[in-house]
Amino acid sequence: MTSEYYFAEGPHIVHTFPRDNDVRGVALLNNELYVLRDRDDDQVDIYSTTDFTLLSYLSVRGVSGRSMRDITACERKRCIYISDNGMSCVHRVRLDAGMSVNKWRLGGGSPRGLSLTRSSNLLVTCSDWRGKDCKLLELSSDSGDCVREIRLESCIDWLWHGIELDSGQYIVCCGTRAMNSRLCQVDSEGRVTERNSSDEGLSCPCHLAVDVDGSVFVANAGDKYVPQCDAALKFVGIIIKHKLHSPQRLCVDHVKRCLYVGQTDGNVIVVQL
Repeated sequence: MTSEYYFAEGPHIVHTFPRDNDVRGVALLNNELYVLRDRDDDQVDIYSTTDFTLLSYLSVRGVSGRSMRDITACERKRCIYISDNGMSCVHRVRLDAGMSVNKWRLGGGSPRGLSLTRSSNLLVTCSDWRGKDCKLLELSSDSGDCVREIRLESCIDWLWHGIELDSGQYIVCCGTRAMNSRLCQVDSEGRVTERNSSDEGLSCPCHLAVDVDGSVFVANAGDKYVPQCDAALKFVGIIIKHKLHSPQRLCVDHVKRCLYVGQTDGNVIVVQL
């Protein structure tokens, strides 16, 4: 990607949350940013999105950052979800007075990325240890039961993250630094209906965030940029001009118009859109 694609004005970094451990997930809930990190304890960092201060730590019994892969939050249910690759399950943490924790075991495959569906159910991306047998699991937000399983076409491997669109279709990111890095739009049967052009330079796109206008932000870990694509998955530009430390996780604050980018160096940067 050449410099002509960079945004000359507009998106810019307004803050950095500095830490040491690889970021495994970022999620927003009630003006608070939850950050999941690769470390041995069971704590999730909580920051204010108003003044960017560290507010507290959330201890989640049974969770170790070493095997966690993603975190997402649901305002409607007032809970957070954490995917556990080591135990092949999802932890649901209700942020009520008792802070109850439920462990939802999956029927097969390793859970990776998490997002919410239009009905506030949980969407989990899964594959086997070889990066094959990729599927999307929709879990009931109340019981954790699987209400839909979408097996993706065999051309998709090393599936990392998926998001349901307002149309009922899904955008997924997949591939490694070495091969088959791409974005795909798939239907409810797992068939690919759109894909980005192979010459658009993605290298291990591992996480997605969708803006209110349908724009897609991509944590492009291999090339250390955050590209933006339109709803048809066509490349639009790069959000900030300089390279990052392998962006891994994203979330968008639609009210404050901010993009949060978690990186392998432990930093979470805040980009004003």
